[in-house]
Amino acid sequence: MKDGQRFYSLLPYFHWEMRGLEEKDFEQMLQKVCSLEGVVSAYVCSRAGNYVTGTTPKFSDRHMYSAITSLAYGTAEQVGHEMNDDLRFVSLRFSEKNLLVLGLGQRHLLGVLIEGSRDQDQVLDEARKLIE
Repeated sequence: MKDGQRFYSLLPYFHWEMRGLEEKDFEQMLQKVCSLEGVVSAYVCSRAGNYVTGTTPKFSDRHMYSAITSLAYGTAEQVGHEMNDDLRFVSLRFSEKNLLVLGLGQRHLLGVLIEGSRDQDQVLDEARKLIE
């Protein structure tokens, strides 16, 4: 087991489990999430930062994008642990769009890029219903 994998396997996660999912399961989930109003794109990456499947923004390096997603989520999650609070999601707000990152169990993350005018809480609620 690599050091990065050991680190992630030892962290306590308070999210639903998604054990045994295959890439085709992720693809079906992404199709549903992408059908939500205001969703520009969605992708799955590992907590270690490896791109799995989905669509990242045009002209972006998928692997770098996934690594940054993982870093942002892991950093926010650690801050939550320090505060004795559970992380619900990470929101990165940009001038025209917002990137929402949700945990998919102990091994994966879901990144959802939405229009900046869309209510992120509403998108999160709708997305969680589709992936649970």
